[in-house]
Amino acid sequence: MSIWESFKIALSSIWSHKIRAILTMLGIIIGVAAVIIIVAIGQGAKNQMTEELFSTDQNAIDIYYEPLPTEDGSEMYWEEPELTAEDINTLAEVPGVEAVIAINRGWGPMAYNEVQGEMEIMGVGPEYFSARNLQIVEGRAFYAADNEGMNRVVMIDEVAKDKFFGNTENVIGEIVDVNNNPYKVVGVFTSLIPEQYRYSEFGEMLMPRGVISMMFGNREIEQLSVIASNPEKIAETGRLAADTLTQSKNLEDGMYTTYDFTEYEQELNTVITLMTLFIGSIAGISLLVGGIGVMNIMLVSVTERTREIGLRKALGATRGKILLQFLIESVTLTTLGGLLGLGLAAIGTQIVSQLSPITATISPLIVLIGLGFSAFIGIIFGILPANNASKLSPIDALRYE
Repeated sequence: MSIWESFKIALSSIWSHKIRAILTMLGIIIGVAAVIIIVAIGQGAKNQMTEELFSTDQNAIDIYYEPLPTEDGSEMYWEEPELTAEDINTLAEVPGVEAVIAINRGWGPMAYNEVQGEMEIMGVGPEYFSARNLQIVEGRAFYAADNEGMNRVVMIDEVAKDKFFGNTENVIGEIVDVNNNPYKVVGVFTSLIPEQYRYSEFGEMLMPRGVISMMFGNREIEQLSVIASNPEKIAETGRLAADTLTQSKNLEDGMYTTYDFTEYEQELNTVITLMTLFIGSIAGISLLVGGIGVMNIMLVSVTERTREIGLRKALGATRGKILLQFLIESVTLTTLGGLLGLGLAAIGTQIVSQLSPITATISPLIVLIGLGFSAFIGIIFGILPANNASKLSPIDALRYE
């Protein structure tokens, strides 16, 4: 008898006892579904926490200058090297860097007609808008010529528009007074800063970096960040970018570095893994109970089919073939349970994703592990019944009533 014929006989036996088979598979179905759902939730939670903790500002990594300590350990006066547009181009070529953000900041009064208020002002370049995926609701973003030509143009967020312009539909082209200087409004954007973190109730303003530098006398680039294309490699990308900038500027008394996220990433992975293993092990008890149910039902099947076994042996079936027949039946039973459990897990993860902020993620690897484990349970818990069946004496089996 071939394996295919044994498989067809196994399906026929399962089909002839449908209710019993479903009840037997129930533990496997619940166990496989629970394990896959728990691992999917754990993976989804890990992805979300990684995104929130280590991907602030769309995977942005701040790069800052750090002076090297002196030989005697004493403090020394140091000045941070000046950053230029050439440094931005250098960082843009670093593998894993999706974009570079260079900004400076200012703070000053803005007035329009009778309305006045203190504004938080950020100096940016044209690369800022695509890197931050800033949503522009009116007008345009800054051009490279705005920064190079020191054009007196500004962009305001929706909060500032409401505060200063009220119900005015189109504010593009309006002239506002900032630090007693006229500026033209060229765009309105949706602020990325949550309301509770804003410094000013009057909103946020953007200016070309060069204009900020001219107005307040500060450097054109005060803060430099790179956007990592992969949030899971944010620490690696940050270190590579900082090292590249250090080498390109030939620094001797200091170096560029980033905040080290490696320890936090490892702690996060450890917590998520322990939680998944703990809860998954509880769900694994269902698989154990299901396996015991499979063994029990297979022992009953052996008893019911004693005369059939005796007849097969009398016709020349070897012990190995009888053993294989019942193992295939046991594995088929648990694998079907695993497939049904996978379907239940797919529905469960969709429900979890809809009802919670976590997007549960089922990976192909965990699917293969779940199905493989269910088949493995069929082998482990099917060995005893199959072995009992293969040891039956043909004469005693044929006499069995």
